[in-house]
Amino acid sequence: MRRRFAILVITVGIMACLSALLGGCASESTVDVAPEVKLDLIASRTPTIKALESIPEVDGAKLPTLAAPPPTPTPKEAAEGFGAIISSDYKQPPTSTSRPTEPPAATIVSQPTQPSRAITTAVPIDRTRLDGGQMGIQVHYNYDVPDWQRTLNQIAALRVGWIKLQANWKWLQPDRAGQFDQNFRLFQLHVQAAEDRGFKILLSIAKAPDWARHADRSEDGPPDDLSQLTWFIQRVMEMLGPHIDAIEIWNEPNLRREWTGIHPLGGASYMELFRVGYDAVRAYSPHITVVTAGLAPTGNHSGVSVDDRAFLRQMYQAGLARYSDVKIGIHPYSWGNPPDFLCCDNVDGQGWDDQPQFFFLQTIRDYSNIITAYNDNAQMWVTEFGWATWEDYPTQAPEVWMAYNSAVNQRDYTLRAFEIGQSRANIDLMFLWNLSYAQEMTVSQRSELAAYSILYPRFDGSDGQRERPLYRALATRP
Repeated sequence: MRRRFAILVITVGIMACLSALLGGCASESTVDVAPEVKLDLIASRTPTIKALESIPEVDGAKLPTLAAPPPTPTPKEAAEGFGAIISSDYKQPPTSTSRPTEPPAATIVSQPTQPSRAITTAVPIDRTRLDGGQMGIQVHYNYDVPDWQRTLNQIAALRVGWIKLQANWKWLQPDRAGQFDQNFRLFQLHVQAAEDRGFKILLSIAKAPDWARHADRSEDGPPDDLSQLTWFIQRVMEMLGPHIDAIEIWNEPNLRREWTGIHPLGGASYMELFRVGYDAVRAYSPHITVVTAGLAPTGNHSGVSVDDRAFLRQMYQAGLARYSDVKIGIHPYSWGNPPDFLCCDNVDGQGWDDQPQFFFLQTIRDYSNIITAYNDNAQMWVTEFGWATWEDYPTQAPEVWMAYNSAVNQRDYTLRAFEIGQSRANIDLMFLWNLSYAQEMTVSQRSELAAYSILYPRFDGSDGQRERPLYRALATRP
């Protein structure tokens, strides 16, 4: 029996808590949300990774060492992610209070029984048909140099052609305009090392620093003055341009938490930023691929999010089709639904299957139809996708839908999704989210980050990481 949604009255304070998965509730104001709509926001996520300890020489000169290492992400940054309000009887997980910065002792908890999950498709999974040159994976950037080399080894084993890195502007240039410090130099080393290993690189530029935002800085957002973005991209191109193959301009701008500030939440407003970013990239090179920001698959929620399909139409109404050489970013997450399912193929015993945003293939088809409707023939780049699983973790899953998928489901759905994408002429590249965001802290804090990771800690105090079946399947494909 399908559950229908009640009218939800969501407090801004609760939404802020969910978006951070940490921190106290500060606001008492409310926002009315239309009935029959779910909020399913996928965050841009930052785990806690070992901070930089030393930097080697570059081009014969030793880079300066600061008194303190790069900042370790705060618990808020480490666990940011948006829990979903899915029905009138939904109970908010206990994530709205402060969580410890160090993981507590692991406590084994029982996981819900996995329902039967069969992929209903006439085409079987055939790993031999997967072209690694059309495949990529997103990886975090705040590693020291030795750990980054180990990470590159882990990615090389997967035989994918691309790496996606988020160029977190506020991390790369935290203090003021015109100043780059050790963070940027570390990032530069990582990009150069990845290129040296033969990877192509997609940078996703997002998150303006506080010094460029003087209005509302409660959540991430664009700079008040868009010319600051021009300057930043120009500097990035000067220092990293020869090593970069593609740039995605911003991340999920249909979410308030990625678009807080003086600029309205909407496709037309985003296109003003996109124009500035596009012009800055093209002033440096006509060859670097420019990608529109991947949109979060979500519905309309007043002041919180804009339906991604409507947002893409707004982008076209604001002139997107005039850019004949860009790719359209897309984030077709599928929660507990297999990649071949369309809306609304109900699955017995689970929810999250009654809105088009909850289906991988439905999202691809809807975006394709919108692109065609505006007489555009642009290809799509899947700049994030994946299936979450909480199997083998010693904590309770943060969301009920994460228990729908076993690790084997994660493997089979992802391989099939790659096959679907590579069978379509209008999909060029696909980037899996993510390699190794599962850390001791992100698991203990029940962060959504960890659910998508295909490498995860051993939880017994020993060194090394365990591999999800998906990692092994990609690494051993013929």
